[in-house]
Amino acid sequence: MVAEDSPLNRQVALKQLERLGYIADGVANGTEAVEAAKRTRYDIVLMDCQMPEMNGYEATYMIRQREHGETEAAAAPQRVYIIAMTANTEADNRGKCEQAGMDDYINKPVELSELEAAVHRALADRATQRAIEEVIDPVVIAGLRQLRMPGKPDPVVELIDLFLEEAPAQLKALELAVRQNDYTSLSRTISAATALKGSAGNLGARNLAALCDEIEQPAKNWALAEVLPLVERARQELGRARVALDQVKRA
Repeated sequence: MVAEDSPLNRQVALKQLERLGYIADGVANGTEAVEAAKRTRYDIVLMDCQMPEMNGYEATYMIRQREHGETEAAAAPQRVYIIAMTANTEADNRGKCEQAGMDDYINKPVELSELEAAVHRALADRATQRAIEEVIDPVVIAGLRQLRMPGKPDPVVELIDLFLEEAPAQLKALELAVRQNDYTSLSRTISAATALKGSAGNLGARNLAALCDEIEQPAKNWALAEVLPLVERARQELGRARVALDQVKRA
């Protein structure tokens, strides 16, 4: 979507996107942008900062508030990538765009090469997000971010660090219990799997949590030989979760 109050500038942006091989809708102000975003799941929005009725900053804020509302309602949130279009005056600056919740920033008049680079950044960001969401539940992460208090650091970073510190020890305890295969192995295996499942669930590492569930079933039947391959899969999944959570921390 292109949100731009100037009909000429809007058509130029739409033609530029068409030249790059993309289809876009055009709207004339922030109010229309917010309404259009409710109706259609856009991957990218080009948002002019200064528009009548509702400017780009306000429109971005409204779109982000709706996304947060979807998260609270347990719907899968899809965060649209918003690129600010600004005349680069004192009233429009990168810090203000970031504060409003915009993801990127290009100057007007928009050059085709600059627009192409911004779109490529947006699509790369979307691909990264999809890769993260294959491993980490975005609804859980969004819920944890709601715990942030004004003036305080994002709690997600601290919680991820705690998980990445304790999960390897829990996995090691699980493997040790299985390999020893003595009279204490059953209770120790189930205890370690339960602990790791809880930690993984709290951070949205859903695949790892599901593997822990799988581990518990043969363990309860003393089929510990069946557990070892699952432990190795859990080790690999923990590695994937580590990479994804490191990216979540940088977001």
